[in-house]
Amino acid sequence: MTSSHTRIRRLLIANRGEIARRIIRTCRVLDIETVAVYSDVDAHAPHVREATFSEHIGGPMAYLSIDTIVAAAKRSGADSVHPGYGFLSENPALPEALSKEGILFIGPNAETIRTLGSKTNAKAIAAKANVPVAPTLLLSGDSIDQHVQNLHEFTAQVGFPVIIKAAAGGGGRGMRIVTCLEEAKQALESAARESQKAFGSAEIFVEKFIAPARHIEVQIAGDAHGNVIALGTRDCSLQRSNQKIIEEAPALELNAGVSVEICEAARRLAKEVGYSNLGTVEFLYTNDGLFYFLEVNTRLQVEHPVTELVTGLDLVKLQIQIAQGETLRNALGTDETPKPFGHAIEARLCAEEFTGQFVTATGVVLDAHIPRGPVGSGLVRADMGYDVCSEVSHHYDSLLGKIIVHAPDRQQAVSLLRDALSQTRISGIGTNRSLLLHLLATDTFRNLQHSVQGTATLLPSADQLHDDWITCHAITAAIRLRTNFSNWAGGSPWSEVGAALDYSITYPFSTSIHGVDISSESAEKDGGVFVHITNPIEREVFIRANRDTSHATHTESYSVSIDRAAAIQVVVLRDGPTAWVHTPSNSVGLTVTHYRAQSQTAGEVSAQLSIRSPIPGKVVTIQVAAGDRVKQGDLLVVLDSMKMEHPFRAPRDGVVASVGVSTGTVVTSGMVLAVLAA
Repeated sequence: MTSSHTRIRRLLIANRGEIARRIIRTCRVLDIETVAVYSDVDAHAPHVREATFSEHIGGPMAYLSIDTIVAAAKRSGADSVHPGYGFLSENPALPEALSKEGILFIGPNAETIRTLGSKTNAKAIAAKANVPVAPTLLLSGDSIDQHVQNLHEFTAQVGFPVIIKAAAGGGGRGMRIVTCLEEAKQALESAARESQKAFGSAEIFVEKFIAPARHIEVQIAGDAHGNVIALGTRDCSLQRSNQKIIEEAPALELNAGVSVEICEAARRLAKEVGYSNLGTVEFLYTNDGLFYFLEVNTRLQVEHPVTELVTGLDLVKLQIQIAQGETLRNALGTDETPKPFGHAIEARLCAEEFTGQFVTATGVVLDAHIPRGPVGSGLVRADMGYDVCSEVSHHYDSLLGKIIVHAPDRQQAVSLLRDALSQTRISGIGTNRSLLLHLLATDTFRNLQHSVQGTATLLPSADQLHDDWITCHAITAAIRLRTNFSNWAGGSPWSEVGAALDYSITYPFSTSIHGVDISSESAEKDGGVFVHITNPIEREVFIRANRDTSHATHTESYSVSIDRAAAIQVVVLRDGPTAWVHTPSNSVGLTVTHYRAQSQTAGEVSAQLSIRSPIPGKVVTIQVAAGDRVKQGDLLVVLDSMKMEHPFRAPRDGVVASVGVSTGTVVTSGMVLAVLAA
């Protein structure tokens, strides 16, 4: 090891959640002490318990304060800081401030971060290194009208569609696709506003929108001695709103020679700036075998585990070794670049649900079951940021953790990931588990025919979503009936086997699932329960169930047959008026809203529909007023939550009976935004 720095002995992690826990694991192996920083919100977070030492840094946004992080490093006696990803990981001011205090930064130097942190600068460097770039329009000044005019001139040359991007950041924030000039002004304003909130800069630029295309990225590593290697490719094409959902390595089905060419292009770009430490160069790859540079992420990526599993490397360890001054040859133990073996896929498990749109969720994790370990010839790895009793706050990113699998080939890896997700359950907080399972099952994904822009075509339809919710409602209604109409308090949800109930009894029951009110009447017959759905559509579901085991005081496991089909395993956790129902393909949190009076008709119940916010947030805009007639899909209200804008649209045609909020209103989960009359 040749370095002016002594061996790292105490490392402060300027981050939280799963990446903080991930770094702690590697530091334990390397016998490096760790310091966790935590905000008021994270006082009881898992990463705080697992670190050697911890430092309280203040309010929820303290992770973004360079002065606070540097002060914590000095107080704790840390000789180094790892930024993880997000927060300050790509802010050049952090390594500069640490350097003044003689504290080592685990990552590229400040000059490299600053140079590549601007997407527009990075594009110029890529072009200099003979790396293909897409046609680009740089926007300067503050006049939106001038931006629109410049965009008009640009599209006259390259055509529509184009994509607006934030110059200062990534993660999908600030991105807007524009298909015609009429959309330009609103899209430019919204992109700049979101970019300012997320990155502190409203600077945006425009690119020719290349579609269809796959998102291919290359993991690079460089040392302080001028050596740079490419550690293979990743395919991150399955995205929603330009945010990755499922990633895999290596990227397959590329034209002959493209894997070598794209890795060499990434290496050339890194050499151009004298890159040291780890980073990722991102590209778009078209159906005709061309690729175009997107950006460089000068940090560890969320999806780094798939590269680890196919190369056998610990990338956090490699970062630390490079920061200490080791050459790549010494760190890797060879002059050869590792070749990928097998196939790895990662699914991001997030505190968000797809209800026709993506909505973030908050709450406390009441129960969690995440499979992990060797499975046949494969492996299931879970990098989770939260445990049971952890609070998921609206202050931070929605990522709960990642489930990653490795198998001999892609087909086996897809199958293994589906099995792992089918056994995953988290109660107390809504997740995207159901959506992940749906996407993995599509022929488009299984046949590697998906693209960045094509994810929207793979999403479940409103009818599919409603069918899933109705099934979970029916399971819950059957359980409620068998308890003789009692509340969830105490004992098993089921009465004794063989208990005699009056077949003539009909049990009125209503729940709310993602703001959709579902009403039914149930009766026991033929060894099961007939659940007659009366709202939002008429349908009858027959439920037959046997209790298997009791996992905890409020958790029960059942073998459930739905409409006399083969039995599936269902786990139900009850928490007051709320039940969390987990089937192999779906997870739903439903809340009892009321017991419909016997005299009420289904028409009376469904005459009005409340649109509730499933998340806390702040009202940005309101597009309707009481008395307005709207059509299904019309925009009603836009909320800002977790630095993202969430539109709420009319689920059906109707008349706005009332609007329950105003611009600037801070809403809580479950609050009524608007009411539609038929």
